[in-house]
Amino acid sequence: MDYRSEAVTLLSNLVAIPSVSTQPAEADLGAFVEQYCRALGMEVERQYIDDIRFNVVAKLTLGTGQGKTVVLNSHMDVVPAAEGWDTDPFQLTVKDDGRAYGRGATDAKGCLTALMVATKAIAQAPGDLNGTVILTGVADEESQSRGARAVVERADVQAADYGIVGEPTECRVALGHNGSLRPFITIHGRTAHSSTPDLGISAVRVAAYMSGLVDQRQAHLRQVVHPTTGRPSISITILRADVKENVLPDYCEMVIDRRMVPGEREAEIIADLELLCRQAEEAFPGAKVAIDHYLMTTGPASEVAADSEIARIAYAACEQVTGQKQTPFGLTCNTDMNHFVRAGIPTVIIGPNIIDICHKPNEYVELEQLETACRVDEAVIRALLRGGAPSQQT
Repeated sequence: MDYRSEAVTLLSNLVAIPSVSTQPAEADLGAFVEQYCRALGMEVERQYIDDIRFNVVAKLTLGTGQGKTVVLNSHMDVVPAAEGWDTDPFQLTVKDDGRAYGRGATDAKGCLTALMVATKAIAQAPGDLNGTVILTGVADEESQSRGARAVVERADVQAADYGIVGEPTECRVALGHNGSLRPFITIHGRTAHSSTPDLGISAVRVAAYMSGLVDQRQAHLRQVVHPTTGRPSISITILRADVKENVLPDYCEMVIDRRMVPGEREAEIIADLELLCRQAEEAFPGAKVAIDHYLMTTGPASEVAADSEIARIAYAACEQVTGQKQTPFGLTCNTDMNHFVRAGIPTVIIGPNIIDICHKPNEYVELEQLETACRVDEAVIRALLRGGAPSQQT
């Protein structure tokens, strides 16, 4: 197989379908992925997450199928293109700089392309492999990750021995990623005429006090460093309050973005966020501050150990392809890996390029990275199916 030609052709088709998250075009991309997998002789199902959009779950049985099962996952949706593109964001443009430009070229259609091409290579030349590959293209990752949340509820996916999630890692094997919590907080004060503010409780003043508390927590979190994914953080990202220019606002809404690193306990973070609300109430007697609900995010942080079986197998296979020694590495962003890990499936992350170029105008994938990702994915899948035994492929 000409990996680069195959990958560029496939990626061009994927980019041409503007599958912006939460939009109906996600279903159009799902139909394309479904057709591609059926052409490989895979058993394909649709798993609907709403009336229109669906996950694609494609199963490739190798030999008797009684060996290991590897589940592959990447998302089909992309963020909006926005302004500032030099090319049509929904037409893959290959330039002389060795890059292919387009929305999703890296995040994550480039990653999905690598997994699909790797699966095709295995389907065409399975060798002595005995087991099952389950390729899952999921919807909604860029919004609420409802696709991944649904796909890990399937019995066949839950029975998988290993998982690979496609996200940008520069073709290295990433062992984890950061997560997030986003509480939606309501602040109730007491209204008053702006000329007599002492008669009321300004919800904005309460919010300002909470901002100071958040800054204190951020100063503490700056001292925490995870060995592979960096630092946790906390910040206020949304603040809304409005009555009239001469009225003390008695209501305010706030959203806090709390980024967590692997090893932090979600329950402890929630307890601290609730403490923050109580501290604000104590500072402003009569005010009511509470977490109304949590906005749905991709999910919490997750990781696998550097000495785990999947890490050792994936490291060896990746090194065989790239010639580069693998060292513990993780992503600062969030990924769908957490859903697979929480379902009990040891999982790693592999994909072309880096997250820094994603969600921006002129997103691109380096063609060399795209080809390498196809080869690394294939090598890791084969090694996992063999349980780490040396490859017999020539």
